[in-house]
Amino acid sequence: MVTDYKSLAAWFIGPKGENGEFFKELVSNTISEHALYREEHYKKNDPKYITQEMKDSAEYQAQVEAINSAHRELCEKLHGSVPFYTPRYQAHMLWDTVIPGMLGYMTAMLFNQNNVASEASPVTAEMEKEVGTQLCGLLGFDTSSSWGHITADGSIANLEAMWAARNIKYYPLAVKEALDAPELAKAKEALTVPVLDKGEKRFVDCTAWELLNLDEDTVLGLPAQIVKMAGLEDEAELEGYLSPYLLQNKGIAYYAIKYPDIKEPRVLVPATKHYSWPKAATILGLGRDCVKGVAVDEHCRMDTGELEKCLAECVEQQIPVIMVVNVIGSTEEGAVDDLCYTLSLREQYRKKETPLYFHLHCDAAWGGYLKTMFVSTAKDDLSESLYVPDLPMSEFGSRQYAKLHLADTITIDPHKAGFIPYPAGSLCYRNEKLKNMITFDAAYIHSNPELNMGIYGVEGSKPGAAAAAVWMAHKVIPLDNSGYGLLLGECSFSAKRYYCQWITLGNPSEGDDFEIRMLAKLPDRISKADGSLSLVGEGEILKFIRTHIIGKTNEDIDKDADAMYVLSELGTDVLINAFMVNYKTEDGEWNHDADKLNQLNQKLFDKFSISDSETAEKDKVDYILMMTTLEKDAYAAPLKALKDAWGIDFNGTDGVNCLVNTIMNPWTTTEGFIDTISKVFKEGIEECVAQMKGEK
Repeated sequence: MVTDYKSLAAWFIGPKGENGEFFKELVSNTISEHALYREEHYKKNDPKYITQEMKDSAEYQAQVEAINSAHRELCEKLHGSVPFYTPRYQAHMLWDTVIPGMLGYMTAMLFNQNNVASEASPVTAEMEKEVGTQLCGLLGFDTSSSWGHITADGSIANLEAMWAARNIKYYPLAVKEALDAPELAKAKEALTVPVLDKGEKRFVDCTAWELLNLDEDTVLGLPAQIVKMAGLEDEAELEGYLSPYLLQNKGIAYYAIKYPDIKEPRVLVPATKHYSWPKAATILGLGRDCVKGVAVDEHCRMDTGELEKCLAECVEQQIPVIMVVNVIGSTEEGAVDDLCYTLSLREQYRKKETPLYFHLHCDAAWGGYLKTMFVSTAKDDLSESLYVPDLPMSEFGSRQYAKLHLADTITIDPHKAGFIPYPAGSLCYRNEKLKNMITFDAAYIHSNPELNMGIYGVEGSKPGAAAAAVWMAHKVIPLDNSGYGLLLGECSFSAKRYYCQWITLGNPSEGDDFEIRMLAKLPDRISKADGSLSLVGEGEILKFIRTHIIGKTNEDIDKDADAMYVLSELGTDVLINAFMVNYKTEDGEWNHDADKLNQLNQKLFDKFSISDSETAEKDKVDYILMMTTLEKDAYAAPLKALKDAWGIDFNGTDGVNCLVNTIMNPWTTTEGFIDTISKVFKEGIEECVAQMKGEK
């Protein structure tokens, strides 16, 4: 337990606007300070344009009233917005944003800085660079050789990562052609590379397949070696020889024609993939078909056996693998892929007779900030009302987060689990040289090259206010378990409590005619290493949950070491519960019809979601969750448990409706509020089940 848990209360406006006056004062001070700054800047007898005479004029007053009127109308319209800040909202990956983030954005917004280049943003560009370094450090990268920057969102970051991975994959082929230039003859003769684990080989003697599967750091080191061997002035001079052959200039079709034995490349992602991945492949001209979704296992993680089959097929058919994506917190199931196993597979395949190498990207847009839970600070004991314990991640999840630093690129979004206003995604590079693979410059930019963030990546102009928001939030809320780690640890505890609440909400043995099954099923066994706890089988685990967790206060659970350990091992990895509700028909048997299962869960979503602005404004929805539709083939493993339990045949349906609740509010389990939500949800389920039974 921690003495600083109360600090969270100062970071948010609050579900009832409890910090409204505090925030109002901060915003007022921001505007006053900004106006004073304008007044005092350039004290060279520059005239004021807006005089008192102007302010007194009818024309001026009319526009003041027009602004006030439009503002009143805007405020009224915005009352119909989704109330993310309430603990009743548990749908998408949204909650309140932190006060320092909002204040940072508003303050910098008044200066309207453009982080395309330092001449348009001398302050906020520096902030973006600093924030990028902080995020690289959080993820475990060496901050002296890594690089990160702010993007509009995770989709842009994922696109950028694929763009960089595609360009570096084909870079050695361009180098081989460029080495035919007479000026590079010495380098052509002397340059050697390690062909993965097969020893050194003269670069120009390598096959196209060997060049496509060179270690990424080796490829990034080629320019410096060639410059030195050929006696060139610098890498800028080398660029003149390379440019005519680079993929980003020639296009992918050039290499397809020149190397007909090399098949079209692939990007391997879990079937839980975010829609940004096929979108990125389409934008880059690779085609969405190059993105292969690897089926997930019963935990909704990329199936490592299926991944290995895909890699073996690529070796056999000479299909280059541009990148393998591991998701660190999927956005619908909260799953963390087995990064440790993917890393071991990459090592195995680099040692095979026909070696294979791929760029490894971690899509941690959702789960990246949870790394703060592993950055330790001193803690003291405390127990008071409203206290929410911070729960450690499962042993499996902890192992994956410990290996993040071995990925090549990582997407991490401050505007998700960093609680920052949109837009604030980010991409971090383990090796900063990789960013040079996607560099574009402009003739009118003449500022500090170290701060010209816009020459890298997809975007050009972008708000400096976004970087300021992240910078200020990090300044106030540490990237460790006294700050973000504490906040997200409390969210993790609350998410696990809801997992237990849902899985026990319907109890058929006590007469309930419905049951909730979690997509992340109960484990077969939960055992502590010291032997103090061993639970075997669903029945025994459910019994433990009902006696040690359900109906208990947060303080009770926190004092029960076994309960805390069981909580950490239950559910998905990252703050999300995905589940389905089924019902018993009139004959007392579980519904076996997949279409009716979908209908029931659709009814529940319709009841517990906001469909229009009037619904939001009138508080007509007492609890808000979301729904996703699972492809039955991609999710065959987790759906098997439901088939076994309920006897449902999913073959007759294309997709399966699945309800989701996301916990980003750390306080939603305090003062028995979880029981309030549970009562509302149970009554809603019973109402919808009655409707299903009444429909013929």
